[in-house]
Amino acid sequence: MEWTKYIPLLLIALLTLLQVYIRLSARMMRGRALPELEGVIDDALLHSQKLVIYFSSAYCQPCREMMPMIDALAKEHGNLVTLDSLVHGELATRLHARGAPAFVFVERQRITGVHLGSLSEGRVRQHLV
Repeated sequence: MEWTKYIPLLLIALLTLLQVYIRLSARMMRGRALPELEGVIDDALLHSQKLVIYFSSAYCQPCREMMPMIDALAKEHGNLVTLDSLVHGELATRLHARGAPAFVFVERQRITGVHLGSLSEGRVRQHLV
């Protein structure tokens, strides 16, 4: 049973590989066309020059902490849409925005980037103007 001491190392390696896969798949979305989003996001927003789609969840502490900033930016700019990752999980998966918080940056209906995790107000604002 000497091999059992390697199980924690194996689990750590597998989790690390999973994280690398998730980040690389999100990065590969750059330049792809935005999938069909009718009924989820207003058509006027879909055809805007720039759009930021923010996936959050009620159970996510970083999401709750960022919500006042996200709400203020959405009111100020109008081209930031918040979607619940539990309700719109299939869409989040198609956009490779796995996890919460996650941002999908869109310009002219093309994905310019996917960011997994929290962002500062300045970094979000950069993608809105």
